[in-house]
Amino acid sequence: MTYQPPQHILDVLHQIEYEKALTLDDPRFVDTRRARGSEKTLSRLARKFGLDLKTGRFTPTTQKHVLFFGHTGSGKTTELRHYAKELSGPGKYLVVEVDITLELDLHNVQYADTLMAMAKFLLLALTDKSVHLLGPALKPLEDWFGERVLTADEATEFLAEIKAGAEMKGGMPYLIGLFAKFTAAFKTNATYKDSIRKVIRNNFAEFAAAFNVLLRDAEAALKTAGVAARVLFVVDGTDKLRSEDRRIFFVQDAEQLLAIDTHVIYSAPLSLKYEGNLTNRLDADLVLPMVKLNEIDGNACTAGHAAMRKILLLRADHALFASEAEINRIVEASGGHPREMLRVLKLCCEYAEADVIDAATVDAAIKLLASEYRRFLVPEDFAVLAKVDRELAHGGNDERTRRLLYNLALLEYNDGGWQRSHPVVRTLEGYQRATAALVAPTAPAPPTDMTT
Repeated sequence: MTYQPPQHILDVLHQIEYEKALTLDDPRFVDTRRARGSEKTLSRLARKFGLDLKTGRFTPTTQKHVLFFGHTGSGKTTELRHYAKELSGPGKYLVVEVDITLELDLHNVQYADTLMAMAKFLLLALTDKSVHLLGPALKPLEDWFGERVLTADEATEFLAEIKAGAEMKGGMPYLIGLFAKFTAAFKTNATYKDSIRKVIRNNFAEFAAAFNVLLRDAEAALKTAGVAARVLFVVDGTDKLRSEDRRIFFVQDAEQLLAIDTHVIYSAPLSLKYEGNLTNRLDADLVLPMVKLNEIDGNACTAGHAAMRKILLLRADHALFASEAEINRIVEASGGHPREMLRVLKLCCEYAEADVIDAATVDAAIKLLASEYRRFLVPEDFAVLAKVDRELAHGGNDERTRRLLYNLALLEYNDGGWQRSHPVVRTLEGYQRATAALVAPTAPAPPTDMTT
């Protein structure tokens, strides 16, 4: 059945889910590689993991941990799912997706939580592929749980419940059940969360060794079954961590992540790339560029406009817009950021007086979105944004610029080649005053009195 975009404003509202990535078979997917200037991003990513997509040559290293940067909401997860499809298959990778926003407490995530979730989803993926591991592959993890975790003095009440509820004492279902209980505790059990983490931290070396045994035996079984040659984890949601949690996860605890000999892609916020304190063992140079609506010289980018227009009209039927002018204004207001465009569309649907999105509706939606930015921007922020726009220069790498990038007030294009302020920010009086101050002539200094 051919996909039809929603034809009523209420249906558009009901179907907008800009926090949820598209599945591989979603008919609303739009190929934005040309619009972003990211035609080589997939081939670069594949080669980082030892795969030449043109020739099929596959020579992976023992481990590789790659950060995939981009603005939050720019489409990283959707792109990664399509990249994963190209990296998957016999002689390539079994891709295991781990979404920490669903599995863990996003407001308090640490490496122990994430590694437990990765182990759980690996075992689930093997089960889904009918690849079953024998005792020697599982025994180190079973022993670690039995000797180091379930007998620990911390969180005794919780651990007693785990032991009492364990129906099986071995095998993949037993371990899947254990990992599921621990990840659920990390998400919802504030009472025992820190105690459990302490147990894992105190016995981490043995856990890492046991996890690595599981990985090697899993990859051997995958190869024998003709399913894949190696395992590749895609850990999504780590770009949404709070600032302090992000620093702990990617900087302070990086060595614990790297103790697992596997291949991992972590989604990462663009602001993290500028912090400059990442370990060299994390591969941190791959960026998903924004969709370009204009080139650096101000000329329109036709491919960018076409891609964003298509994304918009797959969410709302063309007949819902009073004219092409309203479609173009919504696209322009996004700055090439897909989620921001959907936010404007959502507001338009909420504000529309009738069943058509007209100019007044778009004005109201843009004004309301701009007010969201007004709440956290200060005069010094506007001064930086106005200067970046006027001088066509990179915004630099200070704490203020990183914060503006994280909050989307400053948008980055061409793999970091240039930046611009968010279009709705330019409608704010604070930005306009900062721009006027840049062009206003500077008053001459008073003459010096040479007689004193």
